[in-house]
Amino acid sequence: MLSNFFKPLNLICIVCYVAFMVIAMDSSAVDALVFFVSEDEGKPVYISGTMATTPLATQSDSAAKPIVAIQYKKTQVEENLAELDSLKPEIKPVLSTEEPDEAADENDQLNLTMKTTSVSESKSIEIPMKTVAASAKMPLSPAPVAAKEAVDEVQATEKPEKTPSALEYLKAVAEKKWEYASLIDRYIVQYDKDTYIVLTIRPKLQKKLEKIYRKYSTRIGASILQDPSSGEILAMTSCHKNKTLDIESEDFKKEHWALKATFPVASIFKIITASAGIDSGKITPNSRFIAWRKSYMKVWKAFARSHNGVFGKIARKAGKKLMDKYIDAFGFNKTFFFDLPVGKSLAKLPTNKVKMGQAAAGLNRDFLVSPMHVASIVSTVLNRGKTMKPYLVDYVVRKNNIIFRRKPFQIAQPIKASTARDIYKMMYTTTAIGTGKKGFGGYRKCPDLAKICGGKTGTLTGASPHYLFTWFGGFTKATGRDMCIVTLVGQRNHSGTKAASIAGQIAYELYMDRQDAKAKRVAAK
Repeated sequence: MLSNFFKPLNLICIVCYVAFMVIAMDSSAVDALVFFVSEDEGKPVYISGTMATTPLATQSDSAAKPIVAIQYKKTQVEENLAELDSLKPEIKPVLSTEEPDEAADENDQLNLTMKTTSVSESKSIEIPMKTVAASAKMPLSPAPVAAKEAVDEVQATEKPEKTPSALEYLKAVAEKKWEYASLIDRYIVQYDKDTYIVLTIRPKLQKKLEKIYRKYSTRIGASILQDPSSGEILAMTSCHKNKTLDIESEDFKKEHWALKATFPVASIFKIITASAGIDSGKITPNSRFIAWRKSYMKVWKAFARSHNGVFGKIARKAGKKLMDKYIDAFGFNKTFFFDLPVGKSLAKLPTNKVKMGQAAAGLNRDFLVSPMHVASIVSTVLNRGKTMKPYLVDYVVRKNNIIFRRKPFQIAQPIKASTARDIYKMMYTTTAIGTGKKGFGGYRKCPDLAKICGGKTGTLTGASPHYLFTWFGGFTKATGRDMCIVTLVGQRNHSGTKAASIAGQIAYELYMDRQDAKAKRVAAK
């Protein structure tokens, strides 16, 4: 009798112990700040709370859609003076506008570019800052009670002085000047004399993109390198009539082609069509469709060669209702939330079956997208169907303390992991035997470049500006793991450089950088 009485108490003790250990090991249970984002008459509304997403495959028409959010992990760095004394001489970095040393050895730059944590939280960093007026505050919507208590618990441990919110730092990224800090080899944004915001962009990768685009003649150009597993933007460039935007200029944040949804999505849209067909079980990569008269073509080969007729048939087999679901799940026709303003991508299927098939194959000029959105679509495939929130702000330092550190998180899962794997394999065929083969071939020092890369190409004439636009949205394993590469090129006609050629050059130079780093390590031994 007595033993039966103690059984529930034992269970309660076990549950409490496990909960305590989780909190002790992962402080984010207390100090993670999450802001849901929704729209009210086209304006973002931020509400603090916990986040949950539901895969499209398990949703009904009435189910809630996945929530888009902004999340930070807030930490107060504890200084260990004894440890700091052992690590000195004291370092006091200063801001520098000098270009990063291209010949500097970063202990394999290609591996370092994929890290999401750049500065150890166990060390203080002091960077003298110039006085800058503080940004205006962005009001938050009322938070749920549970979330408010969690936030209050964090704030109770802070210093009495008022600390700006994460949203104010986000706003500052778009409004304040970007500068290069030589000691930490990052671009930063001064918030005030005591605070600076560290961006995710890697200067050496940024410089590499700019240098590559200057080698080719383009009327319009844009490129993005993204870590698909975290969502951080590693580099992004924009050029117009062979002139590349300076990353420290105001135009970089306001006139960047990668942020504008004014380009026809072209055959990049075949990723959406293939996702709808495969994810719903209506087709497989080996399904066969009539391509020419009585000849059949498998889906994977149609993807590699960008066969419009086959993808029109896939869309008609899937049906407009299902296609619309996947268009919505991949983020079209809704606000794209990023640390800088990004245009809204548009894609509305016509009801006519023939026109719907043409649109699903990427032949509708009214289907508009930004390079940033294309990077998100490709990264979703690379990340096993999980869409990570793309971001530019890595962490914020105030008075030698890291007060905000970006915490990567998932905002949606439009396709199952198995579907993402199928499309990922199909992407390899584009560079191996398909429309991207030429752009990734001909490199004597890396004859197998096409085998460690993949993606999807696209070609279509735009309405405004009236150029022929070519796309490459894909990846390379040249860094040792998947890195998302998106390139866009606008030309007057078919005679100019194509996006796949620039993507191939980027992948090749990343590969050679890694080989050079390996050679230096071997020589050092």
